[in-house]
This record gives sequence, structure tokens and C-alpha cells, in this order.
Amino acid sequence: MHSDSSVHWKDVLLQALDESERERPHRLVREAEVAIFLRREELGDSVEAREELSTMAVATEALRSIRVHQLGGVKSRAS
Repeated sequence: MHSDSSVHWKDVLLQALDESERERPHRLVREAEVAIFLRREELGDSVEAREELSTMAVATEALRSIRVHQLGGVKSRAS
């Protein structure tokens, strides 16, 4: 199972992880959170999507870590 939305959340996540400027990480972290949320909604609880859902759980934790340690808080959460 591989669609444009599965590629989108991964691309945004990688951008958020690589970003070093101060303003842009906020936007990219939020964009990645929203993309992951939308992809989760799209996938539902299908057996075929378990691997991607597991990867999204790890990605969500990475974003949460960025939000806490680099951006100074846990203001919003899309999951």
C-alpha cells in the first residue's frame, strides 16, 4: 500500500527533522503532524497498513521530541 499521502507525510517529516531555522520548524512540525493525522484517518485500522501505522507512531514521537526539546513546548498535537 503506497500512495501520494504516504509519501507526503514522510517528506514533510524529513524536512521537519532537517530544519535548523527557528520559525520554519514550527510550521514543518505542525504540517508533519497534520499529514500523519490525515494519513492515519485514510488508512483506518487495515491489516495491510500496520507497518506504515507503526512507522507513523515512531514519527509522531520524533515530532513530539522536536516540539519539546527544540521548540520549547507541546502546544498542539494532531494525533
